[in-house]
Amino acid sequence: MTASASDDYELVRLANGAVSVRSRRVGETFHPVIGPVAEAEALYVRQLRLPERARREPDGLVLWDVGLGAAANALTVLRALRDQPRPLTLLSFDHTTGPLRFALDHAPELGYLAGYETAARALLAEGEVRFPNGRHMAHWRLIPGDFPRLIRAPAAAAWPAPHAILFDAYSPARNPAMWTLPLFTALHARLDPARPCALPTYSRSTLLRVTLLLAGFYVGAGHATGEKEETTLAANTPALIARPLDRRWLARARRSTSAEPMREPVYRQLPLHPETRRRLENHPQFRPSPANRPPSSSD
Repeated sequence: MTASASDDYELVRLANGAVSVRSRRVGETFHPVIGPVAEAEALYVRQLRLPERARREPDGLVLWDVGLGAAANALTVLRALRDQPRPLTLLSFDHTTGPLRFALDHAPELGYLAGYETAARALLAEGEVRFPNGRHMAHWRLIPGDFPRLIRAPAAAAWPAPHAILFDAYSPARNPAMWTLPLFTALHARLDPARPCALPTYSRSTLLRVTLLLAGFYVGAGHATGEKEETTLAANTPALIARPLDRRWLARARRSTSAEPMREPVYRQLPLHPETRRRLENHPQFRPSPANRPPSSSD
């Protein structure tokens, strides 16, 4: 049921009663099944154990919010970390602030902006805002522009390396530029190898998982959200992957008709190229561990 509309966005009421935002131009609803807050809590807060990780980081957490949208992910995380004493740095990326401006105009209906309207308006006006968020100081910064270009630009080297990445772009069919192998390779290169970092996202497609693996990530099955039995969790260390993809998944990927990563921002579906298959099979995630390796003649 449509509750309100503007030229580019409208409010929609989901089947469970939650209210979310829909892009009329793109034709997609943000957090379409269980709503903004429930999805953000399941996919990011609980799965990443953000309060627990915040307590262990003496200098505080650094989070990248890739796909600010209407700010549901960012604000749900900010609210979930209010009781933590460590500072929080949040970098939000998007090519447009339209969804957040629309959400602020409809804050009472959406609900999740309550208490953060002033911070969100300051973010839009100044590009960054520092404010007390419960027991800690939060530094929220907006980096506008085309993320595939931003992540490759020299200025990206100055961004603080993240402990977690909230990756929430429009779907590959609607926004293929955000799901290519060059983008995830560049993203992986910006991580600090000494700082464990996890990247959850809502998709569980074979194409995405192959892309993440070839970009250098370790990849596993992520938490369920709504009607999705599982999502995807990637990380720069296997220690953050509770349910890693195994060789049975690898066998299914070999048979898939939609597994070859996109190297250009054009959506298409192809089976694995032989060279891609070779690289995938040589990923450290699928190599037998020393404990499982059969003994050699010299053992």
